[in-house]
Amino acid sequence: GLSMAFLNSFKRSLAELRSIRCLTVVGVFIAIYVVLDGFATIRIGEFLKIDFAYLALAMIGMLFGPAVGFIAGFACDLVGYLVNPIGGFIPWFALITALEGFIYGLGLYNFKPEKDVRQYLRVALTRGAVTVICNLFLNTTVLYLYGIIGGAEETLIGLIWARVGTNAIKYAVSIVLLPILMIPVKLAYRKMFRTANAAAK
Repeated sequence: GLSMAFLNSFKRSLAELRSIRCLTVVGVFIAIYVVLDGFATIRIGEFLKIDFAYLALAMIGMLFGPAVGFIAGFACDLVGYLVNPIGGFIPWFALITALEGFIYGLGLYNFKPEKDVRQYLRVALTRGAVTVICNLFLNTTVLYLYGIIGGAEETLIGLIWARVGTNAIKYAVSIVLLPILMIPVKLAYRKMFRTANAAAK
């Protein structure tokens, strides 16, 4: 059933951590995440900010699954803060990024670009889950509780509703960008994996 599929996915993902290849590739994507998080942000108007760091975390989830995605998500936030320490370190944001990596790993692990359209439905649903759970609800809640957003008159529910529009636009952009990046990354990883196996024999 679904719970067995989840357990198998998690166990296989944990096993990936024993591979030097996994650790090396994850390290590269964490570095890319930090660079994108720090420098690759597009501002459209006063309220809309589109960033691209999530793409690197999604690639980790796709290649190595939920367990690696969770650890990598935490590492992305921590390394990002160490490289660019703005304000105080808020552990909740690291946990939210870890959850984001976990969701990408759960939804995108074993993505097969040559299979049917349902593969791309998985991308849309996974990114949708991250957008609603992590970006809209959890991030807004932490920002509100720490007094970073919202005034005395504003409620948490009101702030969440106020962020629906910008998150919907970012979601639409992301479900176009994700497959464009996922396909070449997956194919390149497979090719490298085959070459490495052949060289080892």
